[in-house]
Amino acid sequence: MTIDETASIANSTLGEVEVREYVTVHDSELADGARVYERTSVKKSVFDGPTVVNANCYVENAKLGERVQVGPNASIVGVTHDLTDAGMEFGNDRFEEIVVEDGAFVGAGAVVLPGVTVGENAVVGAGTTVATDVPSECVVRAESNTRTREL
Repeated sequence: MTIDETASIANSTLGEVEVREYVTVHDSELADGARVYERTSVKKSVFDGPTVVNANCYVENAKLGERVQVGPNASIVGVTHDLTDAGMEFGNDRFEEIVVEDGAFVGAGAVVLPGVTVGENAVVGAGTTVATDVPSECVVRAESNTRTREL
């Protein structure tokens, strides 16, 4: 296990992992082979490992399967709020877990929204915002906002 001295780990279970500079891991479980790169925040999440989360990412309320790769500056955010008066009250968050299945890839700068499942071996292209489930072995690209079966 390699954890940089600048990392902050709280209430978490870590296997044989690599955690680099200025990473925060809170209330999470990271299995053997997980690698979390610089300035990334992981909260209330489970990584099955081996999994790679690149620099400057934000991962909250998510389950990442084995062999998942997350590109730099991506956000996988499983917390939202209702668009009602009560939902808009400060601190009245609603959690909807995100699942990124085995072998999936989330590209640089992509955003995966609450409640979404990214299927096995699927690809979320760089810069894409994903608001609905992505089927297994499917590619989602930002420029066309379409899904194709290219894998």
